[in-house]
Amino acid sequence: HTLVSAPEILFFWVARMIMSGLHFMDQVPYTRIYLHGTVRDTQHRKMSKSLGNGIDPLEVVERYGADALRYSLVSGMSVGTDVILDPDDLETSFAPGRNFANKLWNAGRFILSNLEGPPRPLAGAAATVVRREELTLADRWIIARCDWTVREATEAYERFRLNDAAAAVYRFIWSDLADWYIEQIKPRLYGDVPGGDVARAVAAQTFDVALRLLHPVMPFVTETLWRRLPGRSAEASISVAPWPGPDPRAEDPDALREFGLLQEIVGAIRTIRAEYGVQPGQVVRAVVTGNGTLPETVDRERATITRLAKVSELVLGEPAERVGGHAVLSDGTAVFVPLGDTIDLGRECGRLGGEVDRLLKMVDAQEKKLGNEQFVSRAPAEVVERERQKLAAWREQREVLERKRELLGCGAAGPGGSGADAR
Repeated sequence: HTLVSAPEILFFWVARMIMSGLHFMDQVPYTRIYLHGTVRDTQHRKMSKSLGNGIDPLEVVERYGADALRYSLVSGMSVGTDVILDPDDLETSFAPGRNFANKLWNAGRFILSNLEGPPRPLAGAAATVVRREELTLADRWIIARCDWTVREATEAYERFRLNDAAAAVYRFIWSDLADWYIEQIKPRLYGDVPGGDVARAVAAQTFDVALRLLHPVMPFVTETLWRRLPGRSAEASISVAPWPGPDPRAEDPDALREFGLLQEIVGAIRTIRAEYGVQPGQVVRAVVTGNGTLPETVDRERATITRLAKVSELVLGEPAERVGGHAVLSDGTAVFVPLGDTIDLGRECGRLGGEVDRLLKMVDAQEKKLGNEQFVSRAPAEVVERERQKLAAWREQREVLERKRELLGCGAAGPGGSGADAR
């Protein structure tokens, strides 16, 4: 038995109920007590009519939806802390919940629109069951990630860490399922690549699990989407559906490691593209250097990398060019993107040189400010520390930009000159 209560009435209600139960019934009325936080404003004041700092939940529901309201409260309610909301900025407080509901709806709409009837089961004795040898690396990875999320979210719910449970399901739906798996399987659903029925089965059944995990936090959108999955009767409801349990057969450390490497490679190429201003629709070349099983994994999943990172040519080995963007992954794998024929080097060198010059002036001015003994001795300690943090951040930014210029083969930059000569 569990009692949910606010901490303010711990003595006046919670403790007295226990004492009364022991006195009159010789037993306690509950064995666990969950003390939730209090909703406060940005000044950490309790919301009240007298202060005029309250938020009308009906207005929030009308503007953002009931699920967004529930998600925002739960995700901001870590154990031992209060929920901080800004009554003057509802967008900041509740837009993340609305955006998540939209992301969930769009992912569900995509999966449902591609189902051609009940999906093949991933387990069981039926002749149509998906066999493990039919699964691709991406299939094995999302199944393993789904199982990991079941374990993580279930443990968090059982320990009343509701925000951790919501965060675990959020990561799985937003990143793992929508941003990675759905994008990876599109060629299997639309193109000539085989395995479309397996992809549909994996997507539908992992989505089903995710909906059940999220239902306690966002009941309305999850109920609507779950009822639209194939095979649901008119009377079926997600609220009484079995809670997902861990499946030892889904554990797959090799898939987690190999697909995680692909994610790092794609992420590194995307970061280099963004840092050097490569246009979103423009393809680039990439070189990946590593040891062990890396070449085999990358070669087998070449299509995934080239499509998700918009790469026209992927080479395994040492780069033959020097002008480009570099990245080193967590396992030591190196990623190089040649940029000599992709961007206007002279223009990019000029832009970076201008940024370096600007940061040099800012650093010089900040050093003089912090070298002033009167400022350091008279200003509050927190102000001085904040100014020192600014100086450290500007120095770091300058070093990063100078490193980029070096990789692009730009000339030296300094006060009064942008060093726009690319070669």
